[in-house]
Amino acid sequence: MLRRFCPVSIPVFVFLLSGALFFKPAWSAERWVIQFKENSSVVQRMAAQESVTSRNTVLSQKLAELSGVYRQPFSLIRSFGDRGMVVSVPEGADFEQVRQRLLSDPAIEAVDMDRRIRLHAQSPLVGLLNELDLSRQTRTWFHQDVTAQPASINTGAMWSNFHGTAPSIVAVLDTGVLPSHPMLIGHLLPGYDFVSDSIIAADGQRTGNSERDADPSDPGDGVTAADLLADPACAGLSSSSWHGTFVSGLLAGNPAPSEGVLSVNWNAAIVPIRVLGKCGGFSTDLADGIRWAAGLTVPGVPNNPFPARVINLSLGAQGACVGSIEGSAISAARQAGSLVVVAAGNDGSGVDSPANCPGAFGVAAIDQEGLKASYSNFGATIQLSAPGGDGAFPIWSASNTGIAGPLTNTYRTKTGTSFSSPMVAAAASLYLSVNPAASVANVESVLKSSARPFLVLSNRPVCSTSNPGVACNCTTALCGAGMLDVARVVGTLSSGGFTNLFSNSGNVLPPGSTGRFFSTGSTDSSGQEVTSVSFDILNVQKSVAGAPDPVLSSSGLTVDVTAPAGVVGFDLRARVASGRTSVVSVTVAESGPTSPTLLAGLLSPLLGTNPGENLGVPATSGGDSPVAGSGSGSGAGGGGGGGGTGFAGLLMLAFLLMLLKRNASGRTTASN
Repeated sequence: MLRRFCPVSIPVFVFLLSGALFFKPAWSAERWVIQFKENSSVVQRMAAQESVTSRNTVLSQKLAELSGVYRQPFSLIRSFGDRGMVVSVPEGADFEQVRQRLLSDPAIEAVDMDRRIRLHAQSPLVGLLNELDLSRQTRTWFHQDVTAQPASINTGAMWSNFHGTAPSIVAVLDTGVLPSHPMLIGHLLPGYDFVSDSIIAADGQRTGNSERDADPSDPGDGVTAADLLADPACAGLSSSSWHGTFVSGLLAGNPAPSEGVLSVNWNAAIVPIRVLGKCGGFSTDLADGIRWAAGLTVPGVPNNPFPARVINLSLGAQGACVGSIEGSAISAARQAGSLVVVAAGNDGSGVDSPANCPGAFGVAAIDQEGLKASYSNFGATIQLSAPGGDGAFPIWSASNTGIAGPLTNTYRTKTGTSFSSPMVAAAASLYLSVNPAASVANVESVLKSSARPFLVLSNRPVCSTSNPGVACNCTTALCGAGMLDVARVVGTLSSGGFTNLFSNSGNVLPPGSTGRFFSTGSTDSSGQEVTSVSFDILNVQKSVAGAPDPVLSSSGLTVDVTAPAGVVGFDLRARVASGRTSVVSVTVAESGPTSPTLLAGLLSPLLGTNPGENLGVPATSGGDSPVAGSGSGSGAGGGGGGGGTGFAGLLMLAFLLMLLKRNASGRTTASN
């Protein structure tokens, strides 16, 4: 079981205890998953039923038979997939003994525990080098040039010419999202809430007899004393993590330069899928969410209208992959054309499930020195490593001040393999934006072949299974092919790199709304700044016959596009006199207001470049859209506030001395 380390202040502690006098202890039981053979009479009878209710009737009858034969008081929780069911068993039942007896039944193919899954994130108590840097440059450490920051993912080099084209769809399976956060506006497609347990869901929403619903918003996953008593699987008191919002913002959020917070793929579209809530979630909900994300059918749930080419899982459970649950879901998603990127886990030991499942793309974490982060899991099933941060140099992204439910949107810090994974997922989505025909195997190959070699620090041990839980020099045997390099991933498609005639982010428009697209600061094929661009619409897709086409209103390098109701998508093309063109795909879906445009020129002070020099945009770009009351507090639900003096300053000096001492040892690059 993974643990999260969150600071708990006195006000937070008071909240966490609130409600302790008003609770109903949950009946203590275990959840098992029983799956039947494809040719069994049970599966044939299930297939003949049109509704979930009628399938449950078939399963209840079979379960009553099994309860009598094996003398176990099984209770049906729900059907699972096309061939199985989730059942409850009183705590204390001998799982292995009963499992072996059940497997002797000629109709049963697999019996497994429906185990708990957890977040792969930590909330650092301090990140003083980031907190006290008023310029915010240290917050972008993992985006900076590799000459200044050798552990960087090298996005700065990519942004000089390329900002993504078609917004590849990425599914984020997590705690849900806060749709109102400025980083996510214009990036969210309709998602779904797959949490099937009412205590874990804690949102009071249902669809008929199911706890599942079409609202993937995050109500908060803070754990109170009442929650601990109601759910024995809860690991301890905690405030809400806003983990899904953090991951989504890091992967595909609008840049927030005034906060020093930047995503990797500004043009990706996110399908938020909620599979975690209070105290984690269940592997069967995760498996259903994976299948749905890939566009596959899940009984009782409407089909996903926006299948994802990339699926991000910043979560997991200790132990081997359960092939009949998450393993089969990943295999099915892969066959459907979806790359499943999974965080390795934060125990500093062997790789967690589902990152160790066949077909999963497991990702480990490195710190700002390029070492395997001390907390990061590692092993032979890891495919690649990417920054996950440490206490001094954490990862920054979207968050909220709410301890229980959401309050004020803000930006905060976390560390963990949870954040290495979405960086890789974003890189994959960038590649797919310019090569949408690429297969899963092709994308995997590019991610690995473009990776930079691991760094070697002379005063640090080499990673091995005999030294878990330490920062160490990675090897390809245990940390994957190398360190993620986003510029190289994109550059594999063109030796000269790419230029792009669109400089805005957020290509998801609600029906009837107007979005503004810019070519400001774009360059032509010879590297000269574009001064005149023509726009037109291609490939309009409609859900209503006879719906009007999108309407264009252009002025110079700017075009406004109104997306009428009944239109579900279209391509917007920009052309310059030389004949060069760029196309951006726009999706029309109910997703909230459109995003403000944030041009790349806003990023130059953070990346240490002169405005317009490398990013291809003028210094007089538009402004940021800061969050009201935003702060820079660290930890999930902790207090805000940057800057500091006195004791905080002494702590920062201690950090600086430590880093100077570590860096003085030198660094060399080598292939492992």
